[in-house]
Amino acid sequence: MKKALTIVLEDKDIIELMRILMDSDAEGALEFLREHFKGKARDLLEGG
Repeated sequence: MKKALTIVLEDKDIIELMRILMDSDAEGALEFLREHFKGKARDLLEGG
């Protein structure tokens, strides 16, 4: 079953995401995911 996950980002977060992508910053990417997806993925798996 497919599920969707939506996040709302402020301009500063989009700029940070672009920096991560341009620099191939694996540590930065992991931190970004932890910050912005906190419990959202778990909520989806639990039926949210």
